[in-house]
Amino acid sequence: MTGRELSQGDVLAGKYRLVSPLGRGGMGTVWRAEHLTLRSPLAIKLVAGRAAESQEALGRFLREAQAAAALRSPHVVQIIDYGVEGSTPFIAMELLEGESLADRLRRVGRLSPEETSRVVTHVARAIARAHEAGVVHRDLKPDNVFLVANADDEIAKVLDFGIAKVDDTTSQATTPATRTGAVMGTPHYMSPEQARGNRAVDHRSDLWSLGVIAYECLTGRRPFESDVLGDLLIKICAEEAPVPSSVVPVPAGFDAWFARATARDPNQRFQSAQEMSEALRGVLGQPTLQTWSQAPVASVSPVASTSLPPVVAPKPRRSAVPLLVAVVGAFGVLFAVVAAVGLWLWSQSEAEPEAQVPVAASSAPVEAEAPSAPPSQAAPAAAQNAHGTAPKATATTTASGAVPESAQKQIEDAQKQVEAAQKSADKARSQAEAAKKSAEALKALGK
Repeated sequence: MTGRELSQGDVLAGKYRLVSPLGRGGMGTVWRAEHLTLRSPLAIKLVAGRAAESQEALGRFLREAQAAAALRSPHVVQIIDYGVEGSTPFIAMELLEGESLADRLRRVGRLSPEETSRVVTHVARAIARAHEAGVVHRDLKPDNVFLVANADDEIAKVLDFGIAKVDDTTSQATTPATRTGAVMGTPHYMSPEQARGNRAVDHRSDLWSLGVIAYECLTGRRPFESDVLGDLLIKICAEEAPVPSSVVPVPAGFDAWFARATARDPNQRFQSAQEMSEALRGVLGQPTLQTWSQAPVASVSPVASTSLPPVVAPKPRRSAVPLLVAVVGAFGVLFAVVAAVGLWLWSQSEAEPEAQVPVAASSAPVEAEAPSAPPSQAAPAAAQNAHGTAPKATATTTASGAVPESAQKQIEDAQKQVEAAQKSADKARSQAEAAKKSAEALKALGK
């Protein structure tokens, strides 16, 4: 089966059925398709026509699949599969619902500063991830930026890594896509070094293209325009870039931002996609992002996952349990002591009148048997007796003395329990403080 024969209803690799065409380009077509097993929609990109017979085109096609599949970003179209049906290579990718940035600009003319900032931020995140992987897109343009509806917001996704340059220092081969003098990309968005066919094109060429996209979003026009390719390349490589504010009113500072973004010397441009995006957000009055990167670096994730448990260690929580028990126990014992003392005092207040009667009755025979005792001596003795009852009132205010001794013993035992509980609480508190210091030390080590 050749590329020309594939049509609606055909099944690729035994699992992808072509449903309807979505678009056509110089290299082939893009189809809406269905996964036969999962019943899920997806997009299929086919190489067709003369491109299917060109080794250069097939190499570009495979390179697109490899480059995009290596990137993990919500702002890069997800590659699901790659294969060959007969003699026709295909790429299976996620199906995007929305419109390209080029279609949006044709429909609305130009974007607001807020919309421009969002689009540039998302594209910058995508190419930053590509640059980290050693991939230079080399064909950034509104047609390759797709705006996907996401609840109340939109996400911009970068498409088509077909002419991407992969930095592979281990390979000595020169592919047709990177040979010296080959002009790759869409002319209106090319950097000067790319327009000259310079092989030493790096990630800063993508930053130039992103600057041109930002200019078009805010002004509704492209900064370098000509119907003749040669004249267009001269404007990009030699003539001064137009000043945005001379075309339409733009936020203050955008003129300077664009001048730096399109500096002909790459060393004078922004040096990273993040730097470029954050500078534009400041110019357009958008808040600085606290977390700019959209996904964690893979090598960091295992370290974070293994270090978190000791840092958050539940040791302080386990140590707090005995402390709580000790404190509650101490208050319980204290309450029992207070209740015992109160009960005893109440019983004594009830028993005191009855205790005075026997004492008064027994005093009469004493006075009869010892009449010689002068009243003056009896009074001091009584006073001394009364004075002596102050420190041990519970032992002298009853007739028999059994109840006061029992109550006194309960009080002493309760006091000992209170002291023991207090010591336990102090010990538990010390353990909790030690555990807290250990947890802080582990957390510091984890960082």
